[in-house]
Amino acid sequence: MGFKDKAVAFSRKLKLDSHHAIERFGVFFSLFTVVGAVVLAGSGAAAFTAGRDAMSERAMYTTQFETSKTGLGGDVDGIYVNENRNKALVLMHFDNDAPISYQADDYQAFLLGSNDDLSSAPLETAGITGQFHVFGSTGYIGMVLEAEEPFDQQVLNLTLRSNSELAFDADDEATGSDETAEATAGDPSFQQYDQWQVFFNPGASGVKEVNALDELSFDPARAYYDTVLKDAEEEARADLDNGLQAMRSDLARIESYTEDLNTTKADGLYLRPPEVPASIAGDEVVGDSAGEAEDGVSTLELKTEHVVPGGFDVNWRAGDVYEGYLDVLVPNGQTTSEYLAGKRDETLSDDERSDVSGIEWTLSDGSSLTEDYQDSDVTMRPLINVMNNLSQAYSDYSRDKTAYQSTLMLNLLTLDVDLRDVQSNSSVRDDEGVLTTLY
Repeated sequence: MGFKDKAVAFSRKLKLDSHHAIERFGVFFSLFTVVGAVVLAGSGAAAFTAGRDAMSERAMYTTQFETSKTGLGGDVDGIYVNENRNKALVLMHFDNDAPISYQADDYQAFLLGSNDDLSSAPLETAGITGQFHVFGSTGYIGMVLEAEEPFDQQVLNLTLRSNSELAFDADDEATGSDETAEATAGDPSFQQYDQWQVFFNPGASGVKEVNALDELSFDPARAYYDTVLKDAEEEARADLDNGLQAMRSDLARIESYTEDLNTTKADGLYLRPPEVPASIAGDEVVGDSAGEAEDGVSTLELKTEHVVPGGFDVNWRAGDVYEGYLDVLVPNGQTTSEYLAGKRDETLSDDERSDVSGIEWTLSDGSSLTEDYQDSDVTMRPLINVMNNLSQAYSDYSRDKTAYQSTLMLNLLTLDVDLRDVQSNSSVRDDEGVLTTLY
C-alpha cells in the first residue's frame, strides 16, 4: 500500500473524509462547547472573585443622597469603624441651610442586607443595634451601628427616615429627583415618608478606624472632631504656618532694605532710618520651618507686643481644637459670642491707620524726600528706590500680619466654635424604635 492509500485509510478511520462531514462537525461542535464552557466558567469565576475582592475593599457605595419628598440633598462623608470592627458610624451632612430637624427623635432607620448588585438580601451580621445622632446645628448627622460580632463582608442598605418635614413644595409634594424616584421604585414608603438610602460595607478592609468608636459610650464631640474637624484643623494650621513664613520673609526684606539706607547716597545725601511703625516695632518670627527642622516639624512663632484690631494672639501650636482655644481667650464674665462680636467691631485707630502709610522719609540734611522732591527727580532716584523698597516691605509685612492674626486665626477659632455647638446641642435617639433590622 502506497503512502497515498495509507493516508486515505487513516482519514476514513478518523472520519475525516468527505463522507463523514456531518459527523465531523458534531465532534468539533461538542469539543468547542466543552472548551467554551471551561473558559466561561473560568472567566466567570475570575469575575466573581474580582467582584468579591472589590467588595471586600470598598466601604462606601453612596456618596450623595436626596430625600424622597422634600428633595433635600446632602453628602455621605464616610464610613468609620472601631478597632474590633463591630461598631460603625455612617456620617452624613445636609447641604448648607437645608431646613432639617436638629432633634434626633425626629429620625429613624431601617437596615437590611444587599447582594453584589445592591438588590435586597437578608442581613448576615447578627445582633445589630443602632443610635441616631444629630451633631448640633452643624447639619451633620450620623448612624452608629453596633453588632455582636465583627461586621461580615456584605453591602448594607440603610434607609433613613425624617418624620419632621420642614420643607414643602406646593406645586409638587414629591420633589425628589428622577434618580431618587427610579432607585426607590416599588417601595411606596418613599412616597409616604421623607426618606433616603445609603449603601455601605462596614466589613470592608478599606474602612477607616476612629478612636471615638472605641469608647464605652459614644461622644459626638470626639467623633465630630476625629472625622470632620481634624482635617480642617490641619489645613488651618498649615495656612498659619505659611503665614509665619511669609512674615519672616517680609521682615528679612525690611532688614535688607534698611541696611541699604547706610550705603545709598545721592548728591551727598542719604535717608535717615525711619521710625518703625508701632504696630510692627520689635516683631520677630523665630524658630525653624518644617524644611529647616531636623525632625521636619515647624517651630515658627511670631513674637510681638501688638495685636492688630480684630486679631487674636493664640499659641496655636501648644493645643488643638478638641482641647479648645477660646477658654483661654474669652475674659471672665463674657460669653464666646460677646467676645467674638467685640473682636469683629474693633477697628483701626487714626494712629494705626497712618502707622505704615504715614512713615516720614527724612534726608540727612533734614529735608523730606516725599515733600521736597518729585518722583521724577533723576538725582534722587537711588534714594527714591530705597524708600519705595522699604515702604513696600513694611506694607507687605503689615498686610501679612493682619491676615495672620485676624483671618487665619479666626479660621482656626471657628472650628472651636463648631465643636462647642456639637458639645452643647447634640442629640441622640437610642430607643428600640430607632432601628428596624430585617434578617
